[in-house]
Amino acid sequence: MEVLERKQRTREQTRSGIVTTAKDIARREGWQAVSIRKIADAIDYSPPIVYEYFDSKDVLFDEIRKEGFRFLHKEYERIDKLYRDPEKRLYEISMAQWEFALKQPEIYQVMYNLNGAFCSIPVHKNAEMQAVSSLIQGIIFSFIPKAKESIRRLFFEWWSISHGMIALTMILKDQQSLDQSQQIYQESMRRFARGLK
Repeated sequence: MEVLERKQRTREQTRSGIVTTAKDIARREGWQAVSIRKIADAIDYSPPIVYEYFDSKDVLFDEIRKEGFRFLHKEYERIDKLYRDPEKRLYEISMAQWEFALKQPEIYQVMYNLNGAFCSIPVHKNAEMQAVSSLIQGIIFSFIPKAKESIRRLFFEWWSISHGMIALTMILKDQQSLDQSQQIYQESMRRFARGLK
């Protein structure tokens, strides 16, 4: 039994090492530079061994995407339990998304196919993303119960504002200060949350 557990632990460590190495390469050189061969070279394995863990770069990127959504879901659940006021909850969730995107841009880029981090596995079919979407839709519903289609529309509006502004901040980082972008983001998210009442 111990041998099996050790093998499983080693497998999980190798898998985790592959994911970490991919993110490290992306952080240094951008997602276009990430390849199975480059990852294999960095961890001193042959490409076929890396392929044992991830059938393709898409599968690897999808794992990184899931990691990002799992993190956000945990953070959003914590915020959801922490604040009673729906406006405060939605605002804090928006700020958690902002912080995450700026602190871990390489993961955020994979989550939304930004900056060369293209994953052909559709993001809307990702169960982790669906969990995040449901939680935020629940918070929007708590403002004022509306039909499911209206909630979906409001969620899409929230997501468009939040994600759009984050993506633009990443694109315009050399032309607009981060403080200015953050101030605009905060004001926009406050305005959106207040408008739901």
